[in-house]
Amino acid sequence: MTETLVRKGVRRFCAAGIAAAVAGTVMLTAAGTAAAVEKNLTYKGGFPIIGDQQVAVVVKAEIPATAKAGEPISVPFTLDVDAGQAAGDGLRLVGATKLSGTISSKVNVALGEQKVSIPIELPIPDTEVPAEGPLKFTAEGKVDFTIPAGTPAGEATSSVDAAATSHIVTDSSLGEFDVQLALDPPDQDAVLGKTTVS
Repeated sequence: MTETLVRKGVRRFCAAGIAAAVAGTVMLTAAGTAAAVEKNLTYKGGFPIIGDQQVAVVVKAEIPATAKAGEPISVPFTLDVDAGQAAGDGLRLVGATKLSGTISSKVNVALGEQKVSIPIELPIPDTEVPAEGPLKFTAEGKVDFTIPAGTPAGEATSSVDAAATSHIVTDSSLGEFDVQLALDPPDQDAVLGKTTVS
């Protein structure tokens, strides 16, 4: 798997890395041989009360070796998010016992001189805030996409976008909040894989 943790950040704080990685994975998945990908990325976002924090995201997906223009693709993916100790402390401070929400991002796909950004949104299921320790959760789902007919044949490279947003819903006085995330450091290898389009 971008604004503030205790207020609005909880909802999107892990969305950046997760959503971006997932988007790239979705476009590249097609029928046929696929390679399992596990990408470790770190993001930074501003959270309510606790300020800027680093968020670790592990993106897991299946990148297809080949795909055909005009045919639908369905790509399952998983984002494991570790928002850290401070995020857990912040939620416990305001009495939060559970959270849910969505993570939004996109994957950038490049094929020759053509570039396409694929939006993605993954649900964060009801997750209990631990009594102690870091806040962790998993967002998973799938993305259905069709490579436009007429797309020229060639090798497509998918990469996770540098930005993501998490929308967090809590059962505390914080209510709902968004967290805006950005890759930190920004020069991380965000490539998910390559797919031959025919």
